[in-house]
Amino acid sequence: MSMDRLVELFLQSSRGDDASGPVGELDEEGIERAVENTEKMLTGQDAAAMVGSPDATFVCLGMALEEKPKLAPAAIGCYEKALQYHSSGAKSRGWERCVVLQQLGAVCLRIKRLQAADKWFTQCSEVCLQADGHPRDAVLFNGSFSTQQTRLEFAEMVEKLHAKTCHELGDMERAHKHVNEAKRLQAAATGDAVERQASGLGRAASSPAASKVSSDPVKELWAAEPAEEVNLKSYHFMDEGPTVLVMLDLNEHLGIGEEASAAVDSLRQFRVKCEETSVDIQLRLRRKDGRVVHFRLLLSPIQKDIVPEDTVPKLRGKESKRRLEIKLFKREKKDTWYGDLVKGEVAKTTKKPEPPSAPKGSLLNPLTAEELAALPKPSDSRGDNRPSSFGGRGAASNGDAPSHFLEGKTQPRWVEKVQQRQEALDLLLLEIQISDAFPEVSMKDLDLGTDGEMFSLTLQSDAGSPLSVPLPSGADMGNMEARWRRKTRTLEIRIPTLD
Repeated sequence: MSMDRLVELFLQSSRGDDASGPVGELDEEGIERAVENTEKMLTGQDAAAMVGSPDATFVCLGMALEEKPKLAPAAIGCYEKALQYHSSGAKSRGWERCVVLQQLGAVCLRIKRLQAADKWFTQCSEVCLQADGHPRDAVLFNGSFSTQQTRLEFAEMVEKLHAKTCHELGDMERAHKHVNEAKRLQAAATGDAVERQASGLGRAASSPAASKVSSDPVKELWAAEPAEEVNLKSYHFMDEGPTVLVMLDLNEHLGIGEEASAAVDSLRQFRVKCEETSVDIQLRLRRKDGRVVHFRLLLSPIQKDIVPEDTVPKLRGKESKRRLEIKLFKREKKDTWYGDLVKGEVAKTTKKPEPPSAPKGSLLNPLTAEELAALPKPSDSRGDNRPSSFGGRGAASNGDAPSHFLEGKTQPRWVEKVQQRQEALDLLLLEIQISDAFPEVSMKDLDLGTDGEMFSLTLQSDAGSPLSVPLPSGADMGNMEARWRRKTRTLEIRIPTLD
């Protein structure tokens, strides 16, 4: 049944049994009658099997009535009936109830039922605090309604509408309160994740005992003028499915050895500010000589969008080997991030086709002297009409066999061998076999990285001995694919090439 037909049946059911003719403007009695008759229709045996819970239908009907002139009061009746199906159970504290309360408040505000709007917005803010996750991730009304808002974005919108309601009621004190709350929620969405996490730990952090502390070493660090500012470039990251884990190893990445871990004893020494396409990590510490040093790692623009307000920073490790772990939540949870965490500066280009030329070796395009010298020569043994590579001893093959291009070069002790071969004209295959002396190593123990010219593979337990492999010109690391062969304990990496 189309929504227009449902609206028509709703209006017809608002009339009494003895009424006839066109439906005029609905009064409260007519709205109650229409809602009651519509509920009977939706909860009948046949309709219940097709529709399920009628709350979704009442919400969609209310949205359709909102668009019709003079039918906003009827929309309110439908929303209020939908709320009755959310009075208990999980729906009483879920995002569906939040959406209905917000719709009710917005309609009442528009038709100047300000006291009712104030009530609905208050309830909406209370339920929003109890709801889990984000409205954008919830299945709302059997999929008939969706939103791209996160929790803080939805709550910010409700506070702004509530502020407007209080303003029209003439209650300026409450209006300013809701405006300030909306600003706080907006700042929290992209503000410091460390501060947001600390404020969410409960009221105990601001207890009277804590307020008696005369000095705070961490606050003094951030208030001091740093003697040196260092921009960091190194870090580790790992794709964990719906999340990405960024790791900053203090001893390894700060460049001051174990002094880094000794100088960091609180997560509050970090500031982690995230936006949809960037992560800004800052650290303050005091070195042994008393100097305050400011470290910064800016990751921008990152490959794909994240949800900034969900970012979770944690300080882990023992006192002599600390690391900062930052869990980033993907906006699109099913996307896999390949290659670098940060987008490359060089955009992918498509080669223009070259104009056709004469065949090599023809009169119009003769071979050079070097090319002539490189042609195969007949051998002195039997089969003089065959190339020397056909029957010569120890001759090298010119096929697609893998090449051990790191032979004779130093490689980490956890690597058995490295091979490369060209699987196609535009696809390079790297095969890295792990040594049998490291039987516990698997793909989760390896970190991939690249600086544009070199490909690096690091064993997490032996970070000081990375494997470095030169990349061919035009390697497209952004579309790299990695696969672990468990039986042969080999990591296969397929790299598209643009040249």
